[in-house]
Amino acid sequence: MDLKERETIIIQKNYFIEKKMILLTGECDGYGKLCARVMVGGSSFLVDRTPLHLLDDTLTHIGYDLRGAMASAKLILGERSRCPIIVNPYLGICLFPNKSPHNADCIWFNPEHIVRTIAMGSKTEVELSNGHSIIVDSRLAFFNNRIHLANQLKQISIKRGNHPSPTVFYLEPPIGHQLIKEKTGKYNFSNLEDCQK
Repeated sequence: MDLKERETIIIQKNYFIEKKMILLTGECDGYGKLCARVMVGGSSFLVDRTPLHLLDDTLTHIGYDLRGAMASAKLILGERSRCPIIVNPYLGICLFPNKSPHNADCIWFNPEHIVRTIAMGSKTEVELSNGHSIIVDSRLAFFNNRIHLANQLKQISIKRGNHPSPTVFYLEPPIGHQLIKEKTGKYNFSNLEDCQK
């Protein structure tokens, strides 16, 4: 790439992942710096952040972080490598990597934009919602399992978010009940438990 071509490439400073984002991967700019290539709809652009930084930027923007998202996904799904992550729980955005996230050429897919997957020997052709397709170095069964795990993580997270714990009913104590510090130094909360029986 010559100097004129480098000057014409516009690189965005930052980007927060949205529901319309189809995928993101690593790509070096004209100077060899790793950036994030983002595909949204029928277009794509470079962002001056690595893919992992871009994911962390998005999570940090809404009060979370990448390390926590990865740890939570492993706890919810069981100890697994290449776990999907919830990137935005409010918008229900979940992404999954096709290989180790630490590889520069790892592709993070939004499963909502995968229309169909087709086996191509030891590779998989992934048809996307924008009419394009991409061939990845993953067997069909492995890739489809990644999609399944991402959808499973999203469903479990939404369910837990809407119903964070079992429903508990509280009975009002009799009016005028006073909590008193007993000789042991503890308050008589046990009287409130007796009232609920």
